[in-house]
Amino acid sequence: MTSEENYRDAELEATLQEALDNGHRVWVVGDVHGFHQTMEALVEQLALSPEDWVVFLGDLIDRGPDSHGVVAAVKAHPRMTSVLGNHEAMMLEQFHAHRLATNDMDVRLWWQNGGSTTVYSYERAHRQPDGEEDDAAMYATVNAHLQWLESLPIHIVLDAWRLVHAGYDPMQKLDEQSRNEYLWIRNPFHRADAPVDGHRTVVFGHTPTVSLPGHSPADWGKVWNSPVKLGDGRPAAMGLDTCVYHRQNGPKVLTAYDLQTGTVVQQARIER
Repeated sequence: MTSEENYRDAELEATLQEALDNGHRVWVVGDVHGFHQTMEALVEQLALSPEDWVVFLGDLIDRGPDSHGVVAAVKAHPRMTSVLGNHEAMMLEQFHAHRLATNDMDVRLWWQNGGSTTVYSYERAHRQPDGEEDDAAMYATVNAHLQWLESLPIHIVLDAWRLVHAGYDPMQKLDEQSRNEYLWIRNPFHRADAPVDGHRTVVFGHTPTVSLPGHSPADWGKVWNSPVKLGDGRPAAMGLDTCVYHRQNGPKVLTAYDLQTGTVVQQARIER
């Protein structure tokens, strides 16, 4: 089995492709980063039918105020799923009592990149009426959420689309990519001068679209389309991390893209 297949979920891919083939919508959503209220408002805008799906591009957690709420909501919904992001990968490694107690470099890296807000959100969700934290209940929830995150695919391959958190290394064959590329790659993928897959548009998050090639501060909140085209005229790649979490001047929005119709729906950040 190739590494590419190891990181996929064949049953999920078949289900999503069947939904598309039958005319249903498959919405792809950029990085949520713990903004639960904004996510719920976006999903409400989508007016989902019972046969529609929502696929998140990873980084459900960190930075925003309610990562616990985001993970709980996506995990519980029968027609929502996600690919793994680099922030989930850090949470999987670091959100354990024995790891947090070490406060070593890897723990601090996650903590400083939004892990602190994630831990606080789980503590807050398990605070008793008297203000005491129920650590046993919290870690029971954490472990259940970690188990679910561990089960997520790292990318999803459909007939006309690839859904992945960060992207692909254009210098490597598609079946020889490592976990690191799927979760972390930036410039080599963004600046590829040929499609990494001649038949599929890569829809990705991870890098705020304002910093992608051809965009500038005037493009805060805009979807990015690669100037490189497929044979059918579609962009070779599409960036959906419109950066709901930033603190700069400019729109702070969460973005959904409908694979069926090409519709873009955005929700301005609700949380302060």
